[in-house]
Amino acid sequence: MLFSDKVKTVAREVIADFRWHQVFVILALMGLSLLSIYSATCKDENVIPKAVYGQLKWFGIGLALYFFVSLVDYHWFCRKAWFPYLAVLGLLYAVLKMGKKMYGAYRWIEWHGITVQPSEFAKLTVLLLLCHYLSKSMGTLNEWRRLTIACLLFLIPACLINKEPDLGTALVVVGIGFVLLFLAGAPHRFFIYLGAGALCILPLLICDTYRYNNHLKKIASQKSAKSSSWVTAEKTPGAKPRDEAQKKNAPPGFKSILHLKPHQLDRVLVLVAPGQLDPLGKRWNRDQSLIAIGSGGLYGKGWRKGDVTRGGYLPGTVSHNDFIFAVFAEENGFVGGVILTGLYAILLLGGGRIATKAGDSLGMLLAGGITFLLFFHVFVNIGMTLGVLPIVGVPLPLMSYGGSFVVVCMICLGLLQSVWLHRKPY
Repeated sequence: MLFSDKVKTVAREVIADFRWHQVFVILALMGLSLLSIYSATCKDENVIPKAVYGQLKWFGIGLALYFFVSLVDYHWFCRKAWFPYLAVLGLLYAVLKMGKKMYGAYRWIEWHGITVQPSEFAKLTVLLLLCHYLSKSMGTLNEWRRLTIACLLFLIPACLINKEPDLGTALVVVGIGFVLLFLAGAPHRFFIYLGAGALCILPLLICDTYRYNNHLKKIASQKSAKSSSWVTAEKTPGAKPRDEAQKKNAPPGFKSILHLKPHQLDRVLVLVAPGQLDPLGKRWNRDQSLIAIGSGGLYGKGWRKGDVTRGGYLPGTVSHNDFIFAVFAEENGFVGGVILTGLYAILLLGGGRIATKAGDSLGMLLAGGITFLLFFHVFVNIGMTLGVLPIVGVPLPLMSYGGSFVVVCMICLGLLQSVWLHRKPY
C-alpha cells in the first residue's frame, strides 16, 4: 500500500471514529453563550458589545486548539507536563508580586494588552502532571512517600491560588487532586483520615460563622449608638471631629479561627443566614440572581427581555461571567435551563464513557479528571446562582465570559477526544 493511500485510510478511520456529537454540543453551548453575553452587556442596539467580540475570538482560538489536541496522542502532553507545570507555578508566584488587581483580587497578568489568568491554566497543568505521575505509581500509592509527592503536586499551586485570593479555583485544584488519587487506587485509610479531618474542621467553621455573625451585630449596634452620640458630641465645645471619634470607638477586627477572610465568611452567611446581611450590599448578587431565575417562569421572557438583567439589577461585572446562568434562565425559563443542563449532561456522560473505554490507566485517569473538572464547574456555578451553594466565583464552562477559562475548557475537551481516538491503534 502506498504511503498516501495509508494516510487516506487512517484519516477516514479517524473521521469515522471522531465523536462528532461532542463537537455539536460544544458549538451549541458557544452559540448560547454569545447570545447570553450579548443580552447581558448590550447597551446600544446598533453596537455589538466588546465582550461578544472578545468571546468570539477566544472561541475561535479554542476550536483550533481543540482539533489540534484531539489529533495528538495524549501521552505526549502528559510526558511534557513538567514544563508547563513549573511555568504556571512561576506565573502564580509572579501574580502575587506584580499581578493586575481586578475586583479586589490579584489574579491576572497583563502582557501587551492580553490579560491572562494563570490559575485557570493551573487546573490543566496539575491534571496532566498528576495523571502522568499516578499512572506510573498505581499499585504503590500505599507508600506514604509517593502519596506525599502526589499531594504536594496539587497542594502547592492550590495554596498560591488561595493567596490571590481565589478560593473557588483553589478548591477546584484540590478536588481534582483527591479525585485522581481515588481513581488511582490510593489506600482507603488515606480517605478515612481525610474525612476525619474534614469533620474536625466543620465545627470550627460553624464556630467561626457564629462568632462572625455576632461580630456583625456588634458593629451594627455600635454604629446606631454612634450616630446619636456624634450628634451630641459635635455640638459640645472642644469635641473631636466625627472621623476621629469614629476611629477611637471603632470595634476590634474579627480574627477567624480558620484564618478565613471576611468576604469568605460573608459567602457562608449568605447561604446559611441571608437575613443577617444587608440586602442592598453583600446579599445583592444572590438575591438578584434568584429573582432573575424565578421571574423567568416556565418558558422565559425572551431574548433581551429580561427585566433584572437589562435593568442593571444583576450587576454588569458578574452578569456575563459567574452569573451567566441567571441571565440565561431569566430569558429562557425552566425549559431553557433543562436544555442547557441536558447539553452538559451529554458532555459529562460522554466523558465517563471515554474513561471506561480508555486504552490504559493514563487515559482513564485523564478522562476521569477532566469529567470531574467540568462537573464541578457546572454543579457549583448553577448551585451558587440558585442560592444553594456559597458564591465562590466558579465560571460556567463555555457559557461564562473569559479567555483563559475558554482555552482551558477547549483543551480539556480536546484531550477527552484524544483519549477516545488513541484508545486503539489505527
